[in-house]
Amino acid sequence: MKKIFFLLLLLLFVSCNSNRNFCGTYRSNFAQLGFFVTQIKFNTNSTVKFNKAGDLMNEELKGKFKISRNNIAYIEFDKLKYDYALDTLSMGELLEKPIDTNQFQNMHLYDLKFEDGIPYHLKFKIKYNKLLVYNIQTGKIVRRSKGSKNIAKFYLKKIAN
Repeated sequence: MKKIFFLLLLLLFVSCNSNRNFCGTYRSNFAQLGFFVTQIKFNTNSTVKFNKAGDLMNEELKGKFKISRNNIAYIEFDKLKYDYALDTLSMGELLEKPIDTNQFQNMHLYDLKFEDGIPYHLKFKIKYNKLLVYNIQTGKIVRRSKGSKNIAKFYLKKIAN
């Protein structure tokens, strides 16, 4: 009887510590549209580093994450969403003014949303050392995405702890 109780207690302890096993680095299983690779590093102190790169784009963001009871990881970035209203210039002004690319660093185009009282910019479903991606517009899990050659299953796979 003591062995069964001990095993049940051990099983309960292991299942409650799933968030610790969640932390690590995840990378997309293929380059979306043949160019874009996403890599996310979840740290044990609930901070996250998000990197999406490809072609001539490199988006590096930092923030924090929270995991809900139903195994969804919510990411909220530290920086604010980029405001296009600040860049309303005429064609003459655009031709005269040099472009300062530093103003675009650590900015993003993701809307802040709320679910169950949790603010987030991006969310992912945690499943078997993989992150399933939610579509930003529809809120549904992306099952397939266009790859470099054909349509394939898309997810982020854990590559390191």
